[in-house]
Amino acid sequence: MSSDVQALGRLRASVVDGRTESIRYRQAQLQDLHKNIREAATGLLSALQEDGSTPEEASVEVVLAQDTVRHAYDSLHFHKELKDEYSITEGKNYVNRRAGYGLVVIRPTRHTRLYSVLAPLSAAVAAGNCTVIELPQTTLHVDTLLRTILTSALDVSTFAVVTSTVPSDVLESALLVDQTSPTLSSTPTVTNLLASPSKSRVVAVVDRTADVDAAAKAISAARFSFGGASPYAPDLVLVNEYVKDAFFEASTRCATTAFARSKKTIASNESEATRKAVKEAEDKKLAQGFGGDVFRVVEVKDKASALATMKVSGRYLPIAACSSLVDAIFNYDLGTPLLAAYFFAAPGAAKYLAQHLPSQLACVNHIPTHLLVGPPAPAAKDPDFHYRYNKDMFSISRPQLVSASPSHCAETTSSCTSSTSAVSQDSVHAFACAAALLIPDGKELEKNKKLAVTLMAKAPPPMNVPGNHYLGFFEQGIVIGLSIIASIVLPTVGYTTWITGRKGFDMAMKLRSS
Repeated sequence: MSSDVQALGRLRASVVDGRTESIRYRQAQLQDLHKNIREAATGLLSALQEDGSTPEEASVEVVLAQDTVRHAYDSLHFHKELKDEYSITEGKNYVNRRAGYGLVVIRPTRHTRLYSVLAPLSAAVAAGNCTVIELPQTTLHVDTLLRTILTSALDVSTFAVVTSTVPSDVLESALLVDQTSPTLSSTPTVTNLLASPSKSRVVAVVDRTADVDAAAKAISAARFSFGGASPYAPDLVLVNEYVKDAFFEASTRCATTAFARSKKTIASNESEATRKAVKEAEDKKLAQGFGGDVFRVVEVKDKASALATMKVSGRYLPIAACSSLVDAIFNYDLGTPLLAAYFFAAPGAAKYLAQHLPSQLACVNHIPTHLLVGPPAPAAKDPDFHYRYNKDMFSISRPQLVSASPSHCAETTSSCTSSTSAVSQDSVHAFACAAALLIPDGKELEKNKKLAVTLMAKAPPPMNVPGNHYLGFFEQGIVIGLSIIASIVLPTVGYTTWITGRKGFDMAMKLRSS
């Protein structure tokens, strides 16, 4: 405990010194980190396998962990940052300047621990922060190896690994990266927070227009990989009732083939709640399962079952039937927004699902493999689903302005609003007018008053909405109805008129001849 306090004291002193602001220092730290991971790759693979990963899963995690460090290093551009740093000495505004938070505290999840530690760590270092990682004493072999690798690779004055929870007084001036919070509301109140909603649900929808075999293969791989512990693994699969039997058969076939030689069971502390829910549902005839101790595919027969609403952990794949896309969206308590949603359907149906089923991420006809590694993307920031974190998440906008000319004001506003469109000429005039009105200067004052009146009276440009030449839904119904009526009534009236006229003509001829 005392060593943790001393380490935190060193880091807070380094924050005051600004030791991590130099881009060369950050580059050197990431270089050393990547080097140490490369050299310890064999040991990391062994440690991950001892912790329960398969050789393939361990390889994937190590490769992605190295890639996230490399990505953080590649995000640093020395010459550009050096030029931007000295912008104000040349009379130029530095509107895109960002500065690190100072101290970053990382609270990693147990799932794919290596990647979950290195992803935020490398991004925090790239942004110029001192970092603390909370690694309590556990039975994970990778934790022991991580402590050795990280402490030897990184500067002890700007990095530390602690075994206890960082005190709240330290968190008040730090950025907390919390990957363990079940929901955002359960995270302790701190000023700066990057929280991963680890208990938010993931749903897959398989429409009748989908490739059933491809969908079953992708969903089974996502659910059963990494011990079924990935937060992005589907917790419930809604399958159209017309293809439900085919999907269930394909899923069990994929799982049976994948685990034919596996002897590992699905029993664990994390999956105990799911195991109990499955057993209870099967006992009450609310669900029917297939599988054994290695995996289990469960058909949910009643929406009231807990399996239809819970966050699943372990190698359990709950499948429920739906009658239509509308049924899948509105008749199940899925929770909103979902952490992710996977739609296996034709493009039109997938578009409808993605539009009406709120989720942080929607994937159509595939589930990215890299998504299964690491924690959920932080919900409070613009998400980075590929690497989970980027250096902008660990920095604050701190622009530096030399002058307030109209063009510079427009440039600053464009940067701060993150608008993709250029600032209009009217906006530039508005900035100039506002500045001139506050500093009266004889004739210029009257000129800018007139400009202000002109700008206030000018309306925004028209929307230029194209004319709608198509018939609406109800108009089409009216036209079709009238057409049907006309196709029946007009021939009947015409035929009746012709018969009546013919009979009248014949009768007139008879009367005339008589």
